[in-house]
Amino acid sequence: MRQTLRTITGLFSNMHIRGKLLISYFILIFLPLALMTSITYTNVSRDYEKQILHSADQSFDQAYTFLTYKVNTLIKASDVIYFNADVQTMLTRDKQVFADDYVQQNIDRQELEYFLNSFQNTEDVYRASLYVPGWLMYAGQNFNFMNMDAFSKTENYRALLASKDKVSWLTEHTITNNNSNLDPVPVISLLRKIRNSEQTSEIIGIIELNILQDVIDGIIQKANITNDGVVYIQNSNGAIASCSNLQNFHRINPNLALIKDQDDGLSWNNAKIGSSDYVIKKRTIENTDWTMVTAIPLTEIFTQSTRIRDLMLVLMLVCGLLSYGLAYLITGATVKRILLLKKKMRLVQEGVLNVEVHSTSRDEIGELTDSFNHMIKRIGILVDEQYQNGKEIKNLELKALQAQINPHFLYNTLELINWKAIDNEVPEIAVISQSLAKFYKLSLNKGKDIVSIIDEINHIRAYVQIQNLRFDNKIKLEVRIAPVLHNCNILKLILQPLVENSIIHGILEARDRDEGIITITGFQEKNDIILAVEDDGVGMLPEQAEGLLANGNANDEVQGYGVRNINHRIKLCYGQEYGLTYRSSPGKGTMVEIRIPNR
Repeated sequence: MRQTLRTITGLFSNMHIRGKLLISYFILIFLPLALMTSITYTNVSRDYEKQILHSADQSFDQAYTFLTYKVNTLIKASDVIYFNADVQTMLTRDKQVFADDYVQQNIDRQELEYFLNSFQNTEDVYRASLYVPGWLMYAGQNFNFMNMDAFSKTENYRALLASKDKVSWLTEHTITNNNSNLDPVPVISLLRKIRNSEQTSEIIGIIELNILQDVIDGIIQKANITNDGVVYIQNSNGAIASCSNLQNFHRINPNLALIKDQDDGLSWNNAKIGSSDYVIKKRTIENTDWTMVTAIPLTEIFTQSTRIRDLMLVLMLVCGLLSYGLAYLITGATVKRILLLKKKMRLVQEGVLNVEVHSTSRDEIGELTDSFNHMIKRIGILVDEQYQNGKEIKNLELKALQAQINPHFLYNTLELINWKAIDNEVPEIAVISQSLAKFYKLSLNKGKDIVSIIDEINHIRAYVQIQNLRFDNKIKLEVRIAPVLHNCNILKLILQPLVENSIIHGILEARDRDEGIITITGFQEKNDIILAVEDDGVGMLPEQAEGLLANGNANDEVQGYGVRNINHRIKLCYGQEYGLTYRSSPGKGTMVEIRIPNR
């Protein structure tokens, strides 16, 4: 024993400080948590058992109160019908006098029907009916009125006669729905004999008041607060009037003797059903032969306590592990900081440069972290500089390409052609050279990519003028743009390719027409500008129009490339939510809509 103790002490003494601290934390964390869990479980499980029975008590008593109210409501309704003088008068009519008096019988039927309907509502009395003598013409209605002669041959009638109670109850059965097209409705019925007020031994009719089975079932189901328990209503013959869970009822299988062996009151009683133990409570419902019973398995109460115990053990383990993990993090803070720095370096290796390691310490690792952050920022600056240099090189290449077209040389040449045309009296050539000079002046725009909308429209007018000289004034251009938009900015050379498509692939394809119209409209929608180029040419299939922006038109790749180029430029400049939208149908022309922001 001493040797073992020395060995353990030696191992503990030779351990690293971090290991010693972790063992100490383990003892200081888990032992107090285990003691606290044990004490808490004992108290909580005891209180939980009391709480379940208390909640079951409240739900049981509340359901009992509701059922008593429903029963009394039906009995009071039967009282009103029973003591109604008109009912007595109509049910005691002399057969010999009124058997053939269908007018009076029909009046009686209407008055009785109106009287019975006044009791009906969904929650309390679903239907009020009367069993009347069979000789009455409305005895076979089978809705508010039924044939008492036929009913007298049934077992229910014999049981009603044998009963000495004020009313009798029929457990679940079905009656026809108010709407004859629907399925029969399950109900529970109150039956009451109507005696002749002058000869009390004579039964002149029977009252039947029906309440929906669903209403009773809903009350009973709310009374059951357990998963494996059951609440049910059983009559004196053992028939089940309502049950909260038939599956649980058949599994428990309580017998009629069980009810008789229990006290009718507010206390819970222990009972053994089969091989299982239960807590039972019952109460007899007044003015009925019904008994309301609830049975809760003891195993369920103990199961809930066991779940609480397991939950507390899990919480103890979670709290203990979190505390132990926190202690581990504290002792390994230095290692964690190095691992974090290593992880960030791996991200930089993979090309992720927007990383930063936060450090508030000023030790060696803190200095190393600051140096790492400075290095990453420097690399980021160099990458941005390289990107900007590359972008500037591309812009210079574009400028060089544009510069190959010498504007002054081009304008002077076109001006020379203009004067030569005037000297030689060829006005068409003069108009072409002037329009072409205006077209290229607006196209080049001194190298600027952004122009005003009015300049872009003037550019289109020059282009259309040149095309009209080529195609014998076959194109008519209409511009309907709000003046407030004239000075708004737009990427240059956006409209011209679209107008060119409208001329070549729309208007000129309609060979049976002398003239085509291109309409350019523009308006503001919230913070956006909408420009539309519409022609009345041959049009195309909607799938072809969509293909222009997707994969291009298989029949005209140049047209598709130009459209996609415009759409791509707009999205690059303004964002993915902007661009072109095509609408077209064969024979009705094509419209392309341009959406750009109003900046």
